[in-house]
Amino acid sequence: MSKTRRCLANFSFYDQRGIEKKLEQMAAQGWMIEQPGGLLWTYRKIRPRQLRFAVTYFPSASEFDPHPSQRQLMKEDFCTQDGWKLAARWDAMQIFYTDQTDAVPIDTDPVTQVETIHRTMSKRILTAQLLSLALYLFVLVYQLRQLWRNPVDYLSTPCYLFSLPFWMLLVVFPLYELIYYFLWHRRAKKAAEQGIFLPVHTNRPLGWCLLAVAILLLILSQTGSVRKFLFLAVWLAVILAMGLLGRCLSRWLKKRGVSRRVNQAVTMGCILLLTVVGLAGITAGILTGLLSFGDGHQPVGSYQWGNLTRDIYDDPMPLTVGDLVETDTQYSKEAHCQETFLLSRCEYDQRPLFNQEERDYQLSYTVTDVKLPFLYDFIRQSLLEERQDEVIDDYVFVEHYEPVDAAPWGAQAAYQVYRDDGFRDTYLICWESRMVEITFYWTPTPEQLRTAGEILGG
Repeated sequence: MSKTRRCLANFSFYDQRGIEKKLEQMAAQGWMIEQPGGLLWTYRKIRPRQLRFAVTYFPSASEFDPHPSQRQLMKEDFCTQDGWKLAARWDAMQIFYTDQTDAVPIDTDPVTQVETIHRTMSKRILTAQLLSLALYLFVLVYQLRQLWRNPVDYLSTPCYLFSLPFWMLLVVFPLYELIYYFLWHRRAKKAAEQGIFLPVHTNRPLGWCLLAVAILLLILSQTGSVRKFLFLAVWLAVILAMGLLGRCLSRWLKKRGVSRRVNQAVTMGCILLLTVVGLAGITAGILTGLLSFGDGHQPVGSYQWGNLTRDIYDDPMPLTVGDLVETDTQYSKEAHCQETFLLSRCEYDQRPLFNQEERDYQLSYTVTDVKLPFLYDFIRQSLLEERQDEVIDDYVFVEHYEPVDAAPWGAQAAYQVYRDDGFRDTYLICWESRMVEITFYWTPTPEQLRTAGEILGG
């Protein structure tokens, strides 16, 4: 039977009563705390005992300290004289236990208790949470700007769509902790003035649930591509490796008696160096072809055009130049599709090989299918607003959609791009749940428009 046991730390750092209750339960089951930690707590096997535990904080202590300070040792000595034995130290936390039911409590002044917890939290956790919250808010605002600037592309790409609630949850997590703590601190100060210590009662399971949902959203954001999921796995592995190496280095320096400041500087410097090396390694792997995180889009051939080698693709397309005109020109056909439960969007491009003399016909279009009817008007308006007149130095660059007859297309609505010199052969065609942006690199006939509408309209 194993003499050690590791359990998930399902409580906050400053939840004194929650930690004490948990440790008393573990001792009654025959397990004594040996080493607390940020994620896992290690226990050692003992005979089952009824013990009292006390969690105290020493704000000036740090997990980078090679040895406890003289003041810490003095406090521990006083506690020993009162019948309390040291069970473990972790960062600014000290855990004591006693088997005496009448032992004098270590902390007896509520005002001092509240002030000690606040000083410890301000130094160890609150600053980190505020910085994390600022970072998450910055990324969330960036995501919202992307959604505002290009909603169609954003809502049709799993990586973008699921990242929005992911970052929202990451904002909620530290925000909840901060609000809860400051509300507790406000009430605890008032209670302490009346001689009452108000313990912290946190809802740690809620935090774990939020974290689990955030991880699920992160996984869902990569479901559209195995290669993207592989990239996520590689990057998470690099982050995990950096964290583990940083932790091991810090502990090694601590055992060697290195001072706190040197330990912090060396550890942070190594983590930064490992981050740069990890990014450089991934970049080098991509450039050399050892790592491939693309969409798996493979060419079927290549050709020379001057000093350049260009790829040839033969992806399936619903509408091709051959459906509209007779031509012997050779083409490269590319298709790129992305889809969510809201939208599907496919971009198609048929280009003639540049090493040919005849390159009269070229075709490109994007098919957007709206899966939820209430989004239809929003998506259509977003596509229309992608082309708007611009004013630069009092000169108006005209480029916008103008309504045109939809009958040749067999559609509900049709729009054509208008510029300074007249209409261009670029259209936005709207059916019941489908919208197509299409550009002809020639002037199509009404018969060609009708054929394109019959094929693309589904």
